Amino acid sequence: MVKRRKMGMSLILGSAIIVAGPVMAGCSTGVSADEWAATEGAIGRINMEAVQEAFEKSKSVEEFEKRLNEIYEGDGIVLIRAKEEGGKRTIEAFEDLDRNGELEPGRDDLLFAITNENGSNELRGNGANRHYSAFGGGGNFLFTYLIFSSMTRGGYGYYTPRSRVPQMETNRTNYRNSPAYSGGPGGGQIGKNSQYYSKQSSANRSSYSNAGRQLSPARQSYIGNQKSSGAFKSSRTGVRSSFGKSGGRSGGMRGAGGGQVIIGNLR
Repeated sequence: MVKRRKMGMSLILGSAIIVAGPVMAGCSTGVSADEWAATEGAIGRINMEAVQEAFEKSKSVEEFEKRLNEIYEGDGIVLIRAKEEGGKRTIEAFEDLDRNGELEPGRDDLLFAITNENGSNELRGNGANRHYSAFGGGGNFLFTYLIFSSMTRGGYGYYTPRSRVPQMETNRTNYRNSPAYSGGPGGGQIGKNSQYYSKQSSANRSSYSNAGRQLSPARQSYIGNQKSSGAFKSSRTGVRSSFGKSGGRSGGMRGAGGGQVIIGNLR
């Protein structure tokens, strides 16, 4: 069952939980490769409702990119590109899995796409987010800016400049070390993400679960390499609700989806 939400004339891309104490990823906590590989960040899930809100509220492309990287819990930076083809405008967001600062569809993972055609907009998830879609009318200034800002870039009107990626990484690191990410009365962004995952799982259990298993070849290769190399031990990915539900770990979060654990080096 596909989740659909109504959106207004401008494109809407668009129970509190308490953090009892983060569990640090790595040998010191005994977080296994399989446990890491089951986290939302590892499989490429993102809070699509927060994505909707970010698109609606962002006043610049840089603000939209910054907000996406605050929402997302994976280790790679989220990069975007945009194009116009045959009257259809498209914005795509990828996780930079190989972390080289360049968007490469064959090596990076598509998280979601936003399209605008004939006055109608659609936000559709991909990979672990494929269960989610939202529709609406009207356009957004970001479409126009992204499409026409640079029409000479290989057919794409816009893509995240490689030169800006280091600053995006710094901004994300600072955000993840702040209460806005994992603290405060509502658990910060991680708390909001947890509520979203719980709601999606409850409302669309079958499609939500299936989406988490239908991963792209690039995502599967990434997970396999991280596990075999041991690179997962330094991961900064965030929440995994099944840890707490299975009773396997302590020091996590309890709230919207049951017991939950932060395994990333958040603070």
